[in-house]
Amino acid sequence: MRINRILLIGFGFFFPFFLLSQIPEGFSKSGNSAELKQKIRESSASTSSISSDFKQEKHLTMMEEVLVSEGRFLFRKENNVRWEYHTPINYAIIIRDDLFTINNDGKISDFSTESNKLFKEVNNMIVMAIKGDFVENPDFDVSFFEDDRTYLARLKPNDEILGDILEYIEIKFSKANTAVTEVKFIEPGEDYTRISFYNRKANIEIDDDQFQVQ
Repeated sequence: MRINRILLIGFGFFFPFFLLSQIPEGFSKSGNSAELKQKIRESSASTSSISSDFKQEKHLTMMEEVLVSEGRFLFRKENNVRWEYHTPINYAIIIRDDLFTINNDGKISDFSTESNKLFKEVNNMIVMAIKGDFVENPDFDVSFFEDDRTYLARLKPNDEILGDILEYIEIKFSKANTAVTEVKFIEPGEDYTRISFYNRKANIEIDDDQFQVQ
C-alpha cells in the first residue's frame, strides 16, 4: 500500500468530478468520431519518439494554492518513458520495459510492473495517454468532443483498479496535427492534475541512457 501511494503521489494523481456524458465547457460533441479515431491511429502508428517540456498543476480541495511542477517528458517505442521534474524538486520516474524506477533526489527505488497490477496499469495508461494509443483499448469507454482548435477525448476506466483512483482522463489534441497538448487526470471528488505539454518534438533520436538512472 505504501508503494502504491508513493507511485500515485509521484505522478500527481490527485484529481473535479463530472459524469462521462456531460459536455466539457466550451466544447461540443464531436460529429465524426470514426474519422477522428482513424487520425489518432495514424498519428500513433507514425510516432516512434516524443520529447516535450511540461507543466503540471495539482489542484487539491484541501489547499487554496495550486501546486505547480515543471520538467521534461521523453517517450520512445515501445515502452520507454521518462518523467523528469526540475522544479520545485528533482524527481524522475523512468519506465523501461517492465521496470519502474523512481529517483527521488538521489534515492533510487526499483519496481517490476509485472509484480504489481497497479504499476502495470499506470504504466500502460501513461504511454496510452501521451501517445494517443487508446482508440481500441477495452479498458476505457471513450467520448469525443471538439472546439475550433482542439479535439478532446474523455476516457472512463472500466478496470476496477483504475476506477478506484480515477474518475476519468481527459486528453486534448491539436486539430492541426493530433499532437497531445494536455492530459488531465480526475479522481472521484474535486481534486485533479493537469499536465500541459510544450516544445514538443516527435520522431527524434533519443539515446538509451535517457531511460537509465545516472
